[in-house]
Amino acid sequence: MFERLSLPQGVRDFPPDRAEEIKRVEELLLEEFARWGYRSVITPLFEFLESISAGLGEDLRDKVLKFVDPSTGDVVALRPDITPQVGRIVATQLKDSAEPIRLCYNGRVIRYEEKGSGKEREVFQVGCELVGPSSPEADSEIIALSVKSLGKVGIKKTVLDIGHNGLLRFLLRKTGEARKEVEESLKKKDQEGLVRATQKASIPKEIKQTILTLPELYGGREILNKARKISLIKKYVEELENVLSVLEEFQLSSDVNIDLGELRGFNYYTGVTFEVISPLISSPILRGGRYDDLIIKYGYDAAATGFAVDVESVLSVTRTHLENNQVHFVVIPKKLSLRREAIRLAEWLRSSGFKVVLDLNADSNLRKFRIKENHASNSYGVIFLETPKKIKLVESRSGVSKEFSNLEELLKGGI
Repeated sequence: MFERLSLPQGVRDFPPDRAEEIKRVEELLLEEFARWGYRSVITPLFEFLESISAGLGEDLRDKVLKFVDPSTGDVVALRPDITPQVGRIVATQLKDSAEPIRLCYNGRVIRYEEKGSGKEREVFQVGCELVGPSSPEADSEIIALSVKSLGKVGIKKTVLDIGHNGLLRFLLRKTGEARKEVEESLKKKDQEGLVRATQKASIPKEIKQTILTLPELYGGREILNKARKISLIKKYVEELENVLSVLEEFQLSSDVNIDLGELRGFNYYTGVTFEVISPLISSPILRGGRYDDLIIKYGYDAAATGFAVDVESVLSVTRTHLENNQVHFVVIPKKLSLRREAIRLAEWLRSSGFKVVLDLNADSNLRKFRIKENHASNSYGVIFLETPKKIKLVESRSGVSKEFSNLEELLKGGI
């Protein structure tokens, strides 16, 4: 007997109800991605550490769980992110494909988290990558798809939080030895810390003034009017304006919030970045952005943008909107001699698209339990096979009992 049956920190079991909810969200999202022309890829749960690390930002590189493959002695790593793997597939197997290349995926990623952090180490992701074009139209497509796909799982009220990592990269390159402190202050929205950090270092005056203005560049579209007047960042502001202009054509229901001081995946994203947020939970439902420097690390130069949905964040918002996975019928033969007929009846119902539980050895207690269980559910009912030509249906919703002489009669008048 095991001394303990608990699981390692940060991982969980998922019982049927939760597992079915997760699967349903993944299916709905992938169906929507397919409608936009995105094709699925499947990537390995682990691969060589050197390969997967090449495409990770520093924040995720520190969260890689690695081990030695006992069969080869190679150091391999559990994937903390799927996007670098998609980039590797493009660079090695799809480099001769016509661009743009539209790909999507679903799977679990594994990340190291400090004990007591409260964060899960195992995350369910569904995502899209658009490889090839570096244009406002490409960025807009990915952002529009991210918002509209959430609508397909019942999430209608969202905020699109958008910024530009290229702008931040440009400014931070000029901060010298103060860079780390400036980054930390920006992440914390700490204006006083930002002032201290920029005063310590020898930073060009115009750069310093622009950095100190970043926390104020937060809000609606009017923020871009203010930002456009800062000549140093005008180029990046215009890029963002172009994306938002195209995005308007998609007529998204999401509110838009602009944040030019937000560092999102700073060592990973190179251009327009975004998050989709629900007022019902604290963490973003999905994150995404442009990452033009990633795929070239695998030997193929291609621009790209994409996003990843956190499936459990989706369920924190919209669980009650998802279709259930209730059994439609329970079939129970009254006696052992009717077993073959009961099996045929269950198979016939399943071939017609119904979900059926077959209880071949049901005693009187189980029969009563099945009726009570189904009465509390959305199923159609319990079917008792009394004789080859006598079928009794106890309806779940009403508790009414009906008798039929054959299956066709039941299907016509019993559901």
